[in-house]
Amino acid sequence: MSADGSIVPVKVPKSYWIISTIALIWMVFGVVAWLMDLLMPAAALEQMDAAQRQLYVTRPQWLFVVYAIAIFSGLLGAIGLLIRRGWARWAFVASLAAVIVQFGYTFLVMDAVQVLGPARALPFPIVIFLIGVFLVWYSGLAGRCGWLRH
Repeated sequence: MSADGSIVPVKVPKSYWIISTIALIWMVFGVVAWLMDLLMPAAALEQMDAAQRQLYVTRPQWLFVVYAIAIFSGLLGAIGLLIRRGWARWAFVASLAAVIVQFGYTFLVMDAVQVLGPARALPFPIVIFLIGVFLVWYSGLAGRCGWLRH
């Protein structure tokens, strides 16, 4: 706020727009992956090796719903960043919480590391988790810097 009481617009850095756009692209890729999983034909299932097929067919339906929550709340968060809304952080928090539930179940109950081996089971979920943590942190930073409107 200026000395006369008027609101002074906050200058949003170019890096904010770059990160927000990359977040949106990342989440759109996630939506595409989710849709491919949802619409997977039987022929594609037959192309999987036995370990992948075992994890796919034994996955409970509720876990697929959690996957959708992770993806679509993350997409909402990315859109929220692009339109500079404070609720973007809470969308990313919901997404990260769903990711933790999804991978927690996949690793602890379905034992994906034992079934697939660590080299196949761990890298991408770790990347997804770290990006989720970053987006929660970054959207919080954006809020504290005044780049987001409420």
